[in-house]
Amino acid sequence: MGVGVGAATTQCNQHEELCARAYNEVTYISTHASFAVTNQTQPTRPGTQFRGIREQLDDGVRGLHLNLKQPTAVVSLCYPTCDVNNGGPLVDTLRVVKEWLDANRNDVVTLFLEGTSADATPDAVARAFADSGIDKYALRGKPAAWPTLGAMIGNGTTLVVFAEDAAIAAESPQGYIIPYRGTVLRLDGPFAYGAPWTCGPWTRTSESIMLIPHYIVQTASYNGVAYANMPYPFHLGTTNGYQFEFHAVNCRASQSIWINFMEVDFYDQGDVKTPTLKLNSLPYPGDSPDNFYPEFYDADPDLPAPARSAAPAIRLCARPDCLLLLPLLLLPLLLPAAAALDVARLLAAPDNSADKVTEEQIEALLNI
Repeated sequence: MGVGVGAATTQCNQHEELCARAYNEVTYISTHASFAVTNQTQPTRPGTQFRGIREQLDDGVRGLHLNLKQPTAVVSLCYPTCDVNNGGPLVDTLRVVKEWLDANRNDVVTLFLEGTSADATPDAVARAFADSGIDKYALRGKPAAWPTLGAMIGNGTTLVVFAEDAAIAAESPQGYIIPYRGTVLRLDGPFAYGAPWTCGPWTRTSESIMLIPHYIVQTASYNGVAYANMPYPFHLGTTNGYQFEFHAVNCRASQSIWINFMEVDFYDQGDVKTPTLKLNSLPYPGDSPDNFYPEFYDADPDLPAPARSAAPAIRLCARPDCLLLLPLLLLPLLLPAAAALDVARLLAAPDNSADKVTEEQIEALLNI
């Protein structure tokens, strides 16, 4: 259960460091068709997730994508159609999220309502929000500047709701459903297997939230009927592994706003948590000071040696004195072998050694 902001132990979305950051300066994991659960070992229907909404929230997912359909008077959640995976009434899922927010007051959650007014009538969507009671947590309208997570938690506005269709957004009382248009920059996606992870569109207007669909779809048959945009539950260790991080960083480099939501299928497969922690500049499993200098760097003998991690042998160095190591990377190209070995020996010598390197010695060997 969350701890109130201002208490001795203050956390926002599980991290104290995030409390002072604006909502749109944080990266969140979001799940595509979050409700469309299937059994991992004995699936009876296609789905996009192996764990339910409550488990997703417990695991750190903070963005939920809800695909609206209205086969009856009640709005349901379906993907890709209600004949394939029907997640039940929208109001039931909203109640689950509301109960979770009741118990976790220090967490901000975002809902994405996907579908148009042709898929679900705006008044029926608004009624589901009112009936669930979740609207009491909703941020009212798009702010001129996004508040910090700490401010949102302090005000009790721990729910943000975006809608793909402006007509659905317009129906919400007090404007707590915010339309995508002008706010959410949804990048390219979904993708076919083997297609490059692209980052268009390359222009934006006033959008301040970046949503990156990072999942693969296929055309497949279910009960004898072919459907497009079916989930692709293969190669998840790769898709939700290094490709996730590559896609995020590439899109950040090509866009002018921060990466906010990485939308994934089967979020619990592979590792999407570690790259998200990195994007938020938060400690991640296996992180240590050792990650910031090469294995061959000799630490101060008067200090305890840091624990060695399983990270690659050559890493970036964050200490100013480590800059002396940079010429060593070029020695095979610049120096005769004997001179290169001399520099390597001098650089590796401990502080109390007679061979301790001096700037004059390096300059002499490098002829600089």
